[in-house]
Amino acid sequence: MHLKVQEKILLHLYDYRKYDGRYEYPVEMTQQGIAKSVGISVTHVPRNIKKLIEEELIYSKKGHVSGKKKRVTVYLLTSQGISVAKEIIESIESQNIEINGVKINLGELKKRLNMHYLELLNKIDRGELDEKYLSMKERIIFKEVNMRSEFFIDRAGELEVMKKWYAEGKFLSIVGGQGSGKTSLVNKFLEEQVPTENIIWFNLYPGRKWANIKEVFHTLFGGIDVLTILKKYPTLLIFDSYFDVDDEFVSALQSLVHEELNASKIIVIMRNDTPYYNRFYTLADIAEQRVVEIRLEGLPYEHAREILKDVKESAFKRIYQLSKGNPRILVALKNGTIDTMSIPLPPDQIHLLKYLASQKI
Repeated sequence: MHLKVQEKILLHLYDYRKYDGRYEYPVEMTQQGIAKSVGISVTHVPRNIKKLIEEELIYSKKGHVSGKKKRVTVYLLTSQGISVAKEIIESIESQNIEINGVKINLGELKKRLNMHYLELLNKIDRGELDEKYLSMKERIIFKEVNMRSEFFIDRAGELEVMKKWYAEGKFLSIVGGQGSGKTSLVNKFLEEQVPTENIIWFNLYPGRKWANIKEVFHTLFGGIDVLTILKKYPTLLIFDSYFDVDDEFVSALQSLVHEELNASKIIVIMRNDTPYYNRFYTLADIAEQRVVEIRLEGLPYEHAREILKDVKESAFKRIYQLSKGNPRILVALKNGTIDTMSIPLPPDQIHLLKYLASQKI
């Protein structure tokens, strides 16, 4: 089904129809976010937006946006725009497509894949759907982490390792410093791989207990034995921010490393300063391929340069030395948000980094 650009914009903004009156808005409601979702250049957004405003289908307002220092323009659907977007959705859901000679309803396919309509239509246009999607049952998607990266540069080697692991392995450990891009890497992998199993993604905030993980599994699957559920239901289980967990948590993961999980797989995103007593696998587990480990370092110089390409070369060299290519620091410098970032840096170093980033070409 082919949609016009303006129809795609309405479809995109439909997800944010209840956001009016908020203090902070997501970047997806800006011209930049619209362009990325719809798949057009930012320079093509204004004229389409203008037409939709003239037709009273959307309206604009100034608002605070995460990562932006100043208030910027965001866009929302009018009541009439919501009605038109609903009509577009109804039209999409009534359509059938043919994949390898088999017809399937788009509305049903959307439920199975748990995709946004624009993402689904783009995959159809690119011919990326095949017979594996037809056999998929409705699956469970539970994500406590929902992050979109403004920049994702390089990491091609790591993605290749992940693809091979996904085809052959069971346990994957991604180890790196704060802000090294571990979560972004997993997000990128999921975008490219499009897993067909359940996805359960936990954020391991300080004090998170294994007992709580079992409670969530019980709510989602109706059973509290995590191993039994993983064996019965193909699941991609992700633990993010693994660092300071209790002994039961460590023991549970140690046991799972040595269990047969059938079609299920586990990813653990772990800080490189995780205490030794919380590390749930050994060098022997890596050597015997029970666990695949990826150690994430800073970006190479040439890829880091792409983030701050408007900074003088001499200034950037110093920035790279201080940041060690850390993606979060580089992006925060680009966005002017380094004062509020979660990586603790000495005030004098923050001041120096900001000064260096201000040295434009």
